[in-house]
Amino acid sequence: MSTMSSATERQQGAIVIVMSLFLVVVMGILALVVDLGHLYATKTALQNAADAAALAGARELDGSAAGVANAVSRAVAVAQQNHYDFHEPVASASGNGGLTIQVGSTPDDLIDADLVDTNAEAANKKFISVHTGDRDIDAWFAGVWGITQTHTYAVAVAGQAESEVALVAMCKLPGDPNSARDDELGYERGVSYRVSDTNPLAPGTMYWIDAGNGPDDCSGSTNASLPFACAGKIPFTVHVGQNLYTNTGISDPQLEALDSRFDVFNSKNKCDPLHAPPDRNIKEYRFDAAGSGVPRTWMETDPTRQTLRFAKLGGLDQPIPLASRVWADYGVLWAFARPPGATTADWPTGAGKSLYGGTATSYPEPSPYAQTSGSFFTAPRPANQPGKANRRVLNVAILECTGAAGGSCRPLKVMGYGRFLMQRKANVPGDKDIFLEFGGLLPGSFPAGEVRLFR
Repeated sequence: MSTMSSATERQQGAIVIVMSLFLVVVMGILALVVDLGHLYATKTALQNAADAAALAGARELDGSAAGVANAVSRAVAVAQQNHYDFHEPVASASGNGGLTIQVGSTPDDLIDADLVDTNAEAANKKFISVHTGDRDIDAWFAGVWGITQTHTYAVAVAGQAESEVALVAMCKLPGDPNSARDDELGYERGVSYRVSDTNPLAPGTMYWIDAGNGPDDCSGSTNASLPFACAGKIPFTVHVGQNLYTNTGISDPQLEALDSRFDVFNSKNKCDPLHAPPDRNIKEYRFDAAGSGVPRTWMETDPTRQTLRFAKLGGLDQPIPLASRVWADYGVLWAFARPPGATTADWPTGAGKSLYGGTATSYPEPSPYAQTSGSFFTAPRPANQPGKANRRVLNVAILECTGAAGGSCRPLKVMGYGRFLMQRKANVPGDKDIFLEFGGLLPGSFPAGEVRLFR
């Protein structure tokens, strides 16, 4: 009996040893499976939060110090809405939320966002980096190996992959010292301009941005740029003070591409309404149009031209000076914009009322272009409805053209970006040109655009 009892005890002891070893192995496997899974889930949550925060912040960057501050605030706010390790917020409520946030001119040239205090410092800041910092993760089963905590972090960089900039460009105007409204690179809000008049080139031509692979790449081809003319975008971002490559000339396909905003889609422009939809309001505001909802509906006397008259003054083509203008020198006014604070009561001449010398009658509020029904509004064809609001509003680069000539791949400095309304179609027989009404300079040093993650 004692021999059998001893054998049984030895077997039980062996089983205990085997089970202990088995449990150690099982714990090790649990440590690998559960704790590594926990670490992976935490890393994924942090990365998703960093990606979302960087994308949200990048949309606020506009080349101004305020834009950088807004980008930081927005990134922190988005990070605070995300959690990791099941319940921990990615960002706290104080300061930058424990995040490291940097901005820069490229995805690799980054500095702390808190160091950017002025518009000059922010002018080229087009990218934002969000770093969560190391986060401690408690180990659940890896303690068997003496591991009680692990660490992980996430970082994301986002910025503009393209800019909402029209392919057509305009030149900075000399300006009129007598004009109280002349504070935006020589352009006046609510006044329309013929693009070819604003450029010191041969009559009937203009500058076009070369939409190569980047601001330092120039193809010299205008037809290759048609998709960008359709979409109103360029595949890079250029801030104020940088150079853009330009080409000169004018062609039906280019003008037709711009006219896609008026529901024009044909074999010349090759525009696609899916990627380059028409405007939701395709009503043209032509100075010589009859009927209702046209400029003579709200302007008296009837306008006699489409845009402000230019003349050669001091050897340069420039707008007729304000002091010598008469009503007939103006084109179509206020189809889209107006001088800040101005009302229709300011139109007539008289004490304190000397904007234009005409009369505004039955002017719609909001502006004719902003109408969504009635005589000032025309919807695109049913197949292309509802269209996209503000497709006719172009972000146009205003360039320093003094002494410049035409040709291909000519670099010109960007002085600012303006918002301009296409008042009418461009490819009109007998009058092929672009007629744009100025609505003010964009804030910051570059327009908004589509953002994406770069890492």
